[in-house]
Amino acid sequence: MGKRVATSALAAIMMTSGLTLASAGTAEAAGAKYKCKVVIGHLDWGRPTGRSQCKKSKSGKKVHKHRVVLTCDVIRGVGAGQEHTVPWDFYGPWVSPGKKSHVKCSYRSFLRSMRVVTK
Repeated sequence: MGKRVATSALAAIMMTSGLTLASAGTAEAAGAKYKCKVVIGHLDWGRPTGRSQCKKSKSGKKVHKHRVVLTCDVIRGVGAGQEHTVPWDFYGPWVSPGKKSHVKCSYRSFLRSMRVVTK
């Protein structure tokens, strides 16, 4: 019985301290300002790649999440004279400012533009 009470008390203390730490991290991130940029990677088997990253900056803006968006011209059609390009957006996952969002265009495509989307 004594071990069960001690274990429950310890679990309650650990949960409370964990919630306090999580709240402190969220509050600090919410007040921080960031500058975000896109970095274009090497071709991965002919596929353009890109990633977005945000770093703390005094002159930046508040960022809760960000992701990279690549617009690529994807080659469609088969045979001579039938091939054409179609613009297509590829979205990386939403991530927190300290992490990087990665995305690749599809095969048989060329990079048209890139940008970082924040919220």
